[in-house]
Amino acid sequence: MEWIAGLIALVAALGGGVGYIVDQAAQKFLRDQLDQAEVLEVRVESQPNYRLLEGKIDRILIAGRGLERDPFPRIALLEVETDPVAVDMGSLSNGEVQLAQPLQAALRIQITPADLNAALQAPALLEQFQNIEADIPLLGSPDGQPQRFNLRDPQVQFLPEQRIQLSAQLEQILPSGVAPTVAVTFTAGVAIDRGQTIRLVKPEFTIGSVPVPSEISNAFLGGLNEVFNLADLEKEGLLVRILQFSLSPETLDLVGFVRLETL
Repeated sequence: MEWIAGLIALVAALGGGVGYIVDQAAQKFLRDQLDQAEVLEVRVESQPNYRLLEGKIDRILIAGRGLERDPFPRIALLEVETDPVAVDMGSLSNGEVQLAQPLQAALRIQITPADLNAALQAPALLEQFQNIEADIPLLGSPDGQPQRFNLRDPQVQFLPEQRIQLSAQLEQILPSGVAPTVAVTFTAGVAIDRGQTIRLVKPEFTIGSVPVPSEISNAFLGGLNEVFNLADLEKEGLLVRILQFSLSPETLDLVGFVRLETL
């Protein structure tokens, strides 16, 4: 949330400046937070302008395409529209930004599978897929030792009917070296539960051409669903609700609502 705090502090510090100057300064600030932005437009609305001196902003509009910031996936489309923003101007003298009221915003995000796959090939992320310890009975365990694996070439594919497929090459690490790779595929539907949990449903998990027993598949699914529980963010003062979710072979499109109690 640092970039939101910085943006609001910048706008408040500019005070009653001309709208164009405020917009351009806010746009430059956001561009500086990114590695790349094909298109980025920012508009700060406050009428009359002197209300900025009181830390009051009617709304902030952000629209961008082709936004990149390592190590996150490229965002094909981003649209943000805030409700009125109120800053405690006394907090700025201490080098902090405190809100006089919670910050609320609607947002839309669009991501393509090509951009997700590019992010999966980042060296820092590929490192996470090396030397994984797991118990996969289908592959056996030599001498009763823990099984260790490398995952190669992870890929994501968006499928029809709101389904997603994760695939990779599984390379088992043996005392004698490395075994030939085996294709691993996990396919599941995507559902939104009460706007706050992204659930993967109806999983299909195969190693090579052999289906993984449902006990293992469901255990794997349970772990992923815990990660995607947005309700956990409320403990940090961040309320997130997913209002619309659409998944097609070309794009993942998400419309949501965010409420920040504090920056």
